[in-house]
Parts: sequence; structure tokens; C-alpha cells
Amino acid sequence: MKGIQLLIGLLVVGSVIGAQPVGARTATHTGVQASPSAAEPASVVAHGDASSTAVDGASAAVDVDASTPPETADEYLATFQGMEGVQAFEQYTQFETIRSLAVSKLQVVEFDDATAREMNTTLTLLRSFRTAYGAAQNGSTNASLAAANRTLSSVSALQEQGLTYAPLAEIALSRFYETRGDEFLQAATNASSTPAQIEQLRLASVTFERAGASQKFSDVNLRYEQVRSEYRRDVETMNASASTADAFLSTCSSCSSVQAALASSDVATFDRYLRTGSTLSALREAESLAGKHGLDERQASFAATREAVAATRTTLAAASVALLVGYGLVLALLAMVVAHRLVAWNETVEASQVGEIVMLEEVNDA
Repeated sequence: MKGIQLLIGLLVVGSVIGAQPVGARTATHTGVQASPSAAEPASVVAHGDASSTAVDGASAAVDVDASTPPETADEYLATFQGMEGVQAFEQYTQFETIRSLAVSKLQVVEFDDATAREMNTTLTLLRSFRTAYGAAQNGSTNASLAAANRTLSSVSALQEQGLTYAPLAEIALSRFYETRGDEFLQAATNASSTPAQIEQLRLASVTFERAGASQKFSDVNLRYEQVRSEYRRDVETMNASASTADAFLSTCSSCSSVQAALASSDVATFDRYLRTGSTLSALREAESLAGKHGLDERQASFAATREAVAATRTTLAAASVALLVGYGLVLALLAMVVAHRLVAWNETVEASQVGEIVMLEEVNDA
């Protein structure tokens, strides 16, 4: 890796030195050295990103205000020199090599429009990566990836300009993306809920893809799709259970007591009682799924609903027993009336039969 960087650096320096006349190189170098005051305090951060300050504040790096980009060779040189010692570049040495190459080139070439465009692109590249690194160190995921994507755009700009050190930036940025991907993957493993795990897996998949880590991207993307599909199925089950519970409770709003349940509709009491069984079963499943996915609030909600349905089940059970006792008494009364009528009828029949026998005997005696 270092050999590639050194080779590219030598090619860049050699090409720019060979392409410029000696007088131009000397004049440019002298002009730059005459303006040592162009650098500004290190408290100024590229693009106003505070996370970069937190990470690089301890270093001796100095950078000019990004809101007023450099215009002259002196200003660009002071800016690049002021970025020496930035932690992001020390960690990803390819960017430090690019910075050094920019400093070297500014001291040996004539500063024309093409050079200005090149230096502007290079400075944008370095600043955006420093921001990406700083945000990553502070845990600012969105800011870090946004800055890394801006860095990727700068790499494309370097390639379009045909600059030979664009591959260095590609190597470093790919390593940065892969490192972030590994961190997201670890965060997914440690996630306390499935939604958080899915988000971390998504980020890992995206960063591995941008890093060009095809095998890691394939593995993580497959895992992401599997976890997301399972979660969606379970959410549908939980939603269905919640709808079942809501529908039941809405039809049994007057089931707060046995008297109220009987008064509302004594005929439907048995059906309501039977429905509590399936409703409780659905709520237990939903509560278990919510706990499985780390959905604490929803798990608590299902538990509360289950307790409400269980209390209603107890009320309906008592109401059902009361109805059964009532119906039993009515049936017993009806049975007594019928039995009494049967006994009376039987006595009448027997009496009539006795009368017929007496009359027959009297006829025979005559």
C-alpha cells in the first residue's frame, strides 16, 4: 500500500516538475513563501461541522475558514500546510499523502486556472473527509455518511480531471466505508430492538456496497432482508391481535359488572365469554412477539389489554353462571308444572277406569 502511494506521489511530483520551466517554479515558490500569515486559527472548522472540532481540536492542525475558499497559490499552500497533523489524515494516510502532494505541487507549478480547479477539488476532498471522520468518531452517523458521500463526489471530480492521486483517495475512502460497515454490523448485533437492528444492518449493507466489499455486502444484505421480512410478518400478527382485542372490547363496553353484562344482552353473554378465549390467546402471542423484538412500549400495551380482557372474562363467566342458574330454575319450575299436570291427568285416567269397572259389575249383577 505504501509502495503504491510512494509511486503515485513520485509520478505526480515528477510530472509537474518536468512540465514547468525553472523560472516559473522559482517565482511561484518565492511568492508563496512571502505570505506566511495566510493561515488562521484551528478553531475554524470546514463547513461549520462541530464534530470535526471535537476530534481534531487536540492536534496542531490549522485551516483557513472554509466559508471563504482560498483564491491564490499562497492561500492554498497555507491551507494545506495548516492541515498537517489532522487525526483523520494520520489514520488514513492516503489523504495525508494527497495533502503532501498538493503542497509539493503548489511549490513547483504555475498557478493557473487548471491548477486552481485541481486545488479546490483536492481541498474539498480533504475537508469533507475530515468532517466524515470527525462525525464518525462522535457517533453522528448521518453526518458522517453525508460527508463521506461528498468525499466520494470529490473523488469522482478528481478522476474527471485526470489527476493521478485519485486512486489514493479511493483506497482510503473504501477503507473508511468498510470500517463504518463493520461498526454498523457490530451495532446490529448489540441492538436492543429489531427496528434498531434493521436500521444498523441497512447502514452496514450500504457502506459495504460503497466500500466495494462485495462478500460482506452480500452476507449483510441477505441478513437484512431476512430480519426485515420476519419483523414485518410479526408486526402484521401483532396488529391483527390488537384489532381483535379492540373489536371485542368495543362490543363489551358494558361488561364492567355481572349486572351490567346481563342487562346489556343476556343472550350474547355466552358468545362473549367464548370469544374471550381466542382474544386472550391472540394477545398472549402478540405480547410475546413484542418482547421478542424489543418493543417494550407495545409489549406493555398488550399486557394491559390482556389484563382488561381477562377481567372481562371473569365477569362474563360469573354472568354465564348466573344465567345458567336462572335458566335452571325456570326449567325446574316448568318441569314441576308439567309433572303436576301429568300426575293429575294420570289420577283422572285411573279414576275413570275405576268408574267403568264398577258400572260393568252392576250390569252383570242385574
